[in-house]
Amino acid sequence: MPRTFARLLVTTVFLFGASLSSLSFAQDKQTSEGVFTAAQAATGKQTYDAECAACHDMKFYKDIWSYWQGRALIDFYYRIVAEMPSDNPGSLFDQEYTDIIAYILSDIGYPSGDDVLETGNGMEGISITRL
Repeated sequence: MPRTFARLLVTTVFLFGASLSSLSFAQDKQTSEGVFTAAQAATGKQTYDAECAACHDMKFYKDIWSYWQGRALIDFYYRIVAEMPSDNPGSLFDQEYTDIIAYILSDIGYPSGDDVLETGNGMEGISITRL
């Protein structure tokens, strides 16, 4: 019986890991496909100006953007939430961070689209692409 249980446990762990890895690598959309709305980017600009502009001008993101190309947009989101604002990381609402990302994408030159960018609605499936 212990041997059967061990096999079941190993199989379960393997299948669970395989399902997670396929989710984390599935890239359904690209930033070049309009993954945020123009209105969201405008809202993000207001929040950016109030919360971020004192430390980062937009040239900062253009200078580092090549590092993020090929990665999932959710990774960029998590980095910003974990580190910004530098004096109080994670202090903004999820939607504020997401709107700021929409503004950053817009300012870099990505097109807007019809769908609002949301953290819980597939951001892990959006790949950051070159312009």
